[in-house]
Amino acid sequence: MTVSELSRRLNLPKSTIHENLNILVDTDLVKKNDNGNKWVYYELTEKGKRLLRPHEMTKIILLLSSAALSFVGGIVEMYWFIKSTFPEREEEVTGIVPLYEPKYLIFGVILLLLGVLFLYFAFRMRKVKEGTGRSDFYQKSRSR
Repeated sequence: MTVSELSRRLNLPKSTIHENLNILVDTDLVKKNDNGNKWVYYELTEKGKRLLRPHEMTKIILLLSSAALSFVGGIVEMYWFIKSTFPEREEEVTGIVPLYEPKYLIFGVILLLLGVLFLYFAFRMRKVKEGTGRSDFYQKSRSR
């Protein structure tokens, strides 16, 4: 927005808006877009957006941690599957012949796929948040 647009929307004098914008620019919360046009536009930086919308970062952290847990769970399940496919080694140690357990393979594959899915959603959210996603492009093209 320009200083005039902010002044109208906030119902404050332009001088007050300008002084506060200068402080926000100095603290790297707002950036000044001076394209050589008649008007100077101001917009939030990534630091400013994170300050106003901290919940977005929480979603990404939650997705990444879920992906990590899914990968670890999938690897553990794969380990148990591989261990169950070699009954002669288990028989030497315990004297009991274990049964082949396909459920470990199924759970392992499901957990690994969930991990990949969580990573995909986390990176997709990050791209949209950075402004490289389709939704941001769509908004810019509609505003023209």
